[in-house]
Amino acid sequence: MEDEYQLKWASPDEVIRLAKDSGMTTIEIVRIVSGCLSHREALKRAHEFAPLLGISVSEFMEMRRNE
Repeated sequence: MEDEYQLKWASPDEVIRLAKDSGMTTIEIVRIVSGCLSHREALKRAHEFAPLLGISVSEFMEMRRNE
């Protein structure tokens, strides 16, 4: 529960660092940080996180889809 709290209030850089340190893939990170968000909110999150993940905003938005 404490780890969940840290991620909730961590900076995007820290979220990505912690996720990668625990072995998460880029698509897992994308789905965690954008899950349950509206398209508009996910797009905002994409602009924030995509450059840090080394992907484009459109790639981020494509990865968040469950297919």
